[in-house]
Amino acid sequence: MDYVIGLTRKPKFESKYEFKNEIIGKRLKQLRKEKNITQDELANFLNTTQSTISANESGKTTLLTAFAIQIVNKYKVSLDWLCGRE
Repeated sequence: MDYVIGLTRKPKFESKYEFKNEIIGKRLKQLRKEKNITQDELANFLNTTQSTISANESGKTTLLTAFAIQIVNKYKVSLDWLCGRE
C-alpha cells in the first residue's frame, strides 16, 4: 500500500491526491478525541508507544499502513477519511 500511495518510491502512475502527514495526523487526533481515548490507550491498542502516536498526530512521522488499517477497522471509519479525503 505504501507503494501505491507513493510513500516508498515514485509509482509508475501519477496520483491526483497527495497524502500529507499533517492531514492524517489531524484526522487521527480528531478520531481519538471523538472516541474519548488517550494517546496511551491508542498506543497500547496498536502495540506502540505514546510518543509514536504524538509524532503521528503532529505530522512529524508517517502513520504506518498497518496502524491505519487497524484504526479504520476498529473505529469504523474509511481509509479515505483518515487520509484526508472526503
